[in-house]
Amino acid sequence: MEGTIWQIYPRQEKGMVRGDDGYELPFRRSRLNDVEFLGLFSGLRVSYQMQDGLAEAVDVCPLLGRQGREDR
Repeated sequence: MEGTIWQIYPRQEKGMVRGDDGYELPFRRSRLNDVEFLGLFSGLRVSYQMQDGLAEAVDVCPLLGRQGREDR
């Protein structure tokens, strides 16, 4: 699945991703793949998987070459 980081909660080390399908899912720092939590920002394009049985994004990973801020 693909989507965009739309909210970061630094103190809680979690955030929210809005999928291209319109669904919003939380993710935790421990569920990131190939990115540091402090490297995340609103508008960052990411790929992710939906955790079976939970409404949570896992394996959250930036989509190279399609980053929100850099494309503007």
